[in-house]
Amino acid sequence: MEVYHGTTYRNALDIIQNGINLNKSNLYLDFGRGFYVTPNWNLARNIALRATAKERGMKDSFSVVMRFEYTEDLKLNYKRFEIENMEWACFIIANRVTERIADELGLKDRNLDGRYDIVIGGTADGVVANVASKLRYGKIKLQDYQLKMEDFLKEDGDSYGKQIVFCTQKSLSCIKYVKYDPIFDTC
Repeated sequence: MEVYHGTTYRNALDIIQNGINLNKSNLYLDFGRGFYVTPNWNLARNIALRATAKERGMKDSFSVVMRFEYTEDLKLNYKRFEIENMEWACFIIANRVTERIADELGLKDRNLDGRYDIVIGGTADGVVANVASKLRYGKIKLQDYQLKMEDFLKEDGDSYGKQIVFCTQKSLSCIKYVKYDPIFDTC
């Protein structure tokens, strides 16, 4: 299956020349630290445009969508979310807050420790990141916030698209770089 990773040209070159470095990933993402791809080229394009916007004004700064061939390895430990439901939502919150806060909230299933090699499921929106950040920094308490599925989905109730996350070094053997598509437009 072909999957896509949206990023900057600079980051793409680093991946091509040096391989994927999981330590460069933020720890507090939807499914924890990992290399995030999607089967949706347009979603990867949008992610690439956002990443490049942060580099505005830097030399050789433009967006790329990297193409990879993904082959499943059933010997690896997978976590799959076929639908966006409260289990999926709680997993995302648990990965976006500190371990202490996740424990306080009773959210035991998370991937901050890399217990899953690969996690597959829907992408949450920025509201979730904001809620998790406020929880992480003590700006709100979960008992003061009513967790609703609408906060994780688009206004029309759809998800933002599927994501596949390679969370461990051994999981990276499932993907092979193919090529990249430069993206020069901003719309």
